[in-house]
Amino acid sequence: MFDVILSLIIYTIFGLIGIFLLKKINFVKKTFNNKQNIIYLSIFFIVFGFFLGQYDEGNVGDASDRIFYQIGYGIGNYIACFVGAVIATFLANKFKFSFNNKLFYYALFGSISFGTILFLIPV
Repeated sequence: MFDVILSLIIYTIFGLIGIFLLKKINFVKKTFNNKQNIIYLSIFFIVFGFFLGQYDEGNVGDASDRIFYQIGYGIGNYIACFVGAVIATFLANKFKFSFNNKLFYYALFGSISFGTILFLIPV
């Protein structure tokens, strides 16, 4: 339970970084403020989580168990990333939230991009 709360806090911080720092970059403004590109980025993050799930220590058992573990690992990490972006948008909008707000796209972009970098750091 502690690791879930910690990952939500980390993804929320990444979302706030995405809102306040990445929205100042013109490339990010042009590319990642629409829904279609964020969907592509989300699919990348989920598939990336599938591949990282095969190297996790909890991935034991026969082949079908390992595949289901990898799917759960990828989707679970994306859900934590998504919830962190929702919390970051909620905090940045002064306790109001809307999926149509561009700040949500910046928060999700920040959560996914910094989460990917965090995954690439070997433990």
